[in-house]
Amino acid sequence: MKWAFIMTLVVCLCGCQTVSHKPKESQAETISALTTMTQGLTNQSITQAQLKNLTIQVAKDPQAQSALRSISTALRVQHTVKYCPEDGERFSVDMIWCPDHKVKLESVE
Repeated sequence: MKWAFIMTLVVCLCGCQTVSHKPKESQAETISALTTMTQGLTNQSITQAQLKNLTIQVAKDPQAQSALRSISTALRVQHTVKYCPEDGERFSVDMIWCPDHKVKLESVE
C-alpha cells in the first residue's frame, strides 16, 4: 500500500511540471532521488530490494521520471532558481517563460 501511495504522489507531482526535453540523468542520480523521496515520505529506511523494484517501475513511467528529475535538480548544490522580473515569483530552473506575464525568466544565483 505504501508503494502505491508513493507512486501516486510521484505522478501527481509531475503533473505540475512543464515538460522539458533534457538528457536522461544518471542511474546514480535516479537512485539518490528515489531513496531521498521514499525515506522522506515513509520516515523509514528503504531496502535494496525495494529500491530495485521502484527503479524498475520508474523506468517504465515517463511521468515518474519527470518527477524524479525535478527532485534530483532541487537536491543539487548548483541548483539555480529563476524568477519573473514582473512580480518576482520564483520558478524551476527548467522553465524559460513566466506563464502569467509571458516574459523571459531571469536566474537567481
